[in-house]
Amino acid sequence: MVPATDVFPAPPNVPLADACILGCAMMTAYGAVKNQARVQPSDSVAVVGVGGVGSNVIQVARAFGAGQIIAVDVRDDKLEAARGLGATATVNAAHGDPVAAVAALTHGRGVDVAIEALGRPETVVNAFMMTRDGGRTVVIGIAPGTTTAGIEITRLVRRGIQLLGSYGSRVRTDLPEVLALAGHGQINVSQPITRRYRLEQADEAYAALNRGEIVGRAILTMTP
Repeated sequence: MVPATDVFPAPPNVPLADACILGCAMMTAYGAVKNQARVQPSDSVAVVGVGGVGSNVIQVARAFGAGQIIAVDVRDDKLEAARGLGATATVNAAHGDPVAAVAALTHGRGVDVAIEALGRPETVVNAFMMTRDGGRTVVIGIAPGTTTAGIEITRLVRRGIQLLGSYGSRVRTDLPEVLALAGHGQINVSQPITRRYRLEQADEAYAALNRGEIVGRAILTMTP
């Protein structure tokens, strides 16, 4: 059973099946942008890893008024999709040093906020190194087991960088705000969904996910 305080009506103009991502990927993105990153209008934001969650971080950061949104990934198809969701610049980390590329895009300053959405040691470090003095690095990617990342302690201390973790969101206060953004068209629920499977195709969907073939989100639909 679900408490009545945790159930909310979906916006009437949002397809019901597509609304499923609002309570998961979009909520994770919203919690990171609002509660931990505290993105403000005109902030510069780097999103490291623009898959299912990272792509929605881009949308939410745009809705919060971020002035520069840099998408960082190793796949051109994901970076192209990120531009369609609001990224103002992209960096393919497979073709050079992503930290140097972000520094060049910000005139050597670094970004106000770097959000890491993969949970890999190297991408966590990259996000940290992309962050300007006094800026905020937010990690939302989940790593296996007791995986660690080598953060430069002196840089953390002397440059006053805030290193924050973000897990999910505050359902009772944040989900109504996410639903309002979707209802007013400030975030697009359907655009990040690039594949749709029937329930009986669940194994096929997970296999495609494991092969890294899914750009954005895939959903399963249950039909009578």
